[in-house]
Amino acid sequence: MAEFLILFAVLIVGIHWGWTAREAVAKKKTELLLSKLQEMEEEQPEDIIRIIIEKDNGTLFAYHEDDSLFIAQANSREELERKLRELFPGKRFGCSPENLKQCGFIS
Repeated sequence: MAEFLILFAVLIVGIHWGWTAREAVAKKKTELLLSKLQEMEEEQPEDIIRIIIEKDNGTLFAYHEDDSLFIAQANSREELERKLRELFPGKRFGCSPENLKQCGFIS
């Protein structure tokens, strides 16, 4: 009976140590991912212009995300993309996923 209690105690201690180690590893990985995400946000390439797109009565309006200045207007996504490429050659445009959902570009 004493051997059974010793084995049971060793099992409980092992489970506790394993669980604690798993939590420590998970915490480290989460902190690493968060730091990488912050670095990615800070290192935004200069050739990307952040925009906000609004849709009103089927017309799309593009604005600078930083200062909300009007950039372009179009009736379709393709036309808006073409106008943005003409206005800013060599630049890329970024928009938040939430904003793309609002405009109906993604579901």
